This record gives sequence, structure tokens and C-alpha cells, in this order.
Amino acid sequence: MKLYFYRGHHENFGDELNHWLMPKVFPEFFDDDPSVLFLGIGSIILDTHPKDVLKIVYGSGYAGYSDMPRIDDKWKFYCVRGAKTAEACGLAPELVAGDTAILINRHLRLDRHEKVYKFSYMPHWQSVDVGHWQLVCRWSGVHFIDPRRPVDEVLDELQKTEVLVTEAMHGAIVADALRVPWIPVQPAVTMHRGKWLDWASALDLELDPVVLGASSTYEADVSAPLTGGLGALARAGVPGRKLANLALTARAAQALQRATRRAPSLSADAALERALDKLESAACQLRRDFA
Repeated sequence: MKLYFYRGHHENFGDELNHWLMPKVFPEFFDDDPSVLFLGIGSIILDTHPKDVLKIVYGSGYAGYSDMPRIDDKWKFYCVRGAKTAEACGLAPELVAGDTAILINRHLRLDRHEKVYKFSYMPHWQSVDVGHWQLVCRWSGVHFIDPRRPVDEVLDELQKTEVLVTEAMHGAIVADALRVPWIPVQPAVTMHRGKWLDWASALDLELDPVVLGASSTYEADVSAPLTGGLGALARAGVPGRKLANLALTARAAQALQRATRRAPSLSADAALERALDKLESAACQLRRDFA
């Protein structure tokens, strides 16, 4: 069975959790046999998988990143991330368990880390590529967590954080599983928003995301093009674009400071335990089926 997960032009915390966590949940389970694909953490229910291989779904989600695959006997579902995924795949609500990354609660020693950072901010990895978020954090006095760094380093910084502000969904998922309160930020890219609702449904969470806005002209070009005075400034040659960048970075820093004053979220202990129990029950069945 081959462990499948997404990897772009660089590593990303949420996707790399597969390589870090799944071998702990399923020891000595994975090899490079491509005749069976294991789909765990991520929005990886896709129609781009080979049609003639068996796809094992364990807590994955569907987010519309591709057309909906035709669900046939080459798909075997043990559990899915949330209600939106179950509905899209035509599955019974009983198969909703939660995002697989929740299992970090059972597979990471929850030592009492000293809290070093009052607030940390983790942007989506695509926002890091196009924005000035490290500078935004410096100006706002908030610790910056880069989702492109190794999993162990990100986990360590999460546990040293009192409250996480995050645009990265797996920042929220893992923080919640580690019992670190979190404040959601609306993803700049529209297609990343629905999956938050999918995960939240499994934990009975109501989301009220903060909007931070673009932190650079390049980020604005990618998400929501600038209008008005800032738009005119950004189009006024190199000097104007530099001034527009400074203005956007300062505005995002102010928005991040305001975000830290919001009441943070955390799932109920009972909801988290329910999700963990469903995921572990599905894991036991999967091990029996492929022993």
C-alpha cells in the first residue's frame, strides 16, 4: 500500500503530516506498491488518481480541487473528514469522523511546553509565497510560524504558543488537537474556504473567520486586485508599487493586531474525544482488513 499525499514545489505542514503521523498510526504498513493508494490527511479525494487502483480513504476530504471522482468499487471509505465530504461522495453521515491529523493528540507526547509566544500567526503556505507575512508579524508583535518548515519544528512552536491565529487549516486542526486555542483567518484564496467548514462540522464548531487582507501588491494580484487609491498607486510604476506594498503591509499588521483581540476557538473535549474514537475505530478495521 502506497501512502499518497500532496507535495507542491516545497513542503507544507498539513500535507507533510502524512509522512510524520500515518506511519505511527499504521506501523510497518506502507510500501511503494502503487496498486493500492492510502489517502489520509488532506483534500485528496480527487479524480486524478489512477482509475484502476484501489483507493483507501481514511479521514480525507473533498474540497473541489478537481471534479468529483466517480465512486466505484475501486474506492473504499473507512471514514471522511466532514459532512460536506460525506455528502459530495454520497456516503452515510456515520462515516464522518474528522480530519486524520486530529490523531496527533494520541501520537505526540503532550509535554507541558513553556508558553513562549502570547500569539503566533500561521499563514497558508501560498500566502507566504506571495505576501509579506513575516514582516507583518514583526510589525504587529506576533510570532510568525512558517508552514513550510519541518513538521517537528512547527509542532514545537505550536506547543509554545498560547493562542494561534491561522489561515492554514491544519494549523487550526493540530492546535485544536493539542488544546491550543486558535483564531481562524479567512483564506485569501476562495477555493480553500469550504474545507474549513467540512472539518469544523465533525467537531460541532461554528467558524467566524477574521479577514486580514493582502499584505503585498503581489498577494492582492493573486487574490483580490486593488482598487481605489491603493490600486492607482500600485500601477504608478516602481516607486508607487513600493509605497503600496508598505501601505498593505502596515494595514495587514493592524488587522492582525485586531485579530488577537478576538475570542479564540477550541472544540469541546467531548467532541474531540468522539472524533478520536471514530478515527481509531476505523483504523482498527483498516488494519484487520489489510493485515
